Amino acid sequence: MEENYILSIEGKQTVEGSSDKIDLKTCASYITKNGNRYISYTEYDVTNPRETHRTTVKVSPDNVVTVMKGGTERHSMILEKGVRHKCEYITHFGTISLGVFTDMLNVSLDDRGGEIRVHYNIDVHSELASSNELIIKIKEDGSNVNSSSNSTTT
Repeated sequence: MEENYILSIEGKQTVEGSSDKIDLKTCASYITKNGNRYISYTEYDVTNPRETHRTTVKVSPDNVVTVMKGGTERHSMILEKGVRHKCEYITHFGTISLGVFTDMLNVSLDDRGGEIRVHYNIDVHSELASSNELIIKIKEDGSNVNSSSNSTTT
């Protein structure tokens, strides 16, 4: 898949009043297939840069956003406004079952790119674990240079 788009992700997570912010800018592919839009990119493990995995963000025509690690829907996070979904989160210590409730979701995508803005809460055994904000922006790469950089800020 050709990575001829620039992807910017801003994430903010708040746990017990303390917030962390993550910024990522990298190359990505962006396609439409069967009415769904797909943003796909490679993530690098900060502890082992040689280890990578593919992340795909699927946006359905009814604005349900599914974030798939490793490109599969088996271990995915579903973001749907007003709905709580259960998901499995894979860690180095095992799999954790989480609840994800999306209270705000705005999708503004067209064939050239756009953005997704979402606010969601994660719970463990129905107890609030974190409040999260996510902004995903995708645009055509006018330079046609396929280099990527992952940067994280806390």
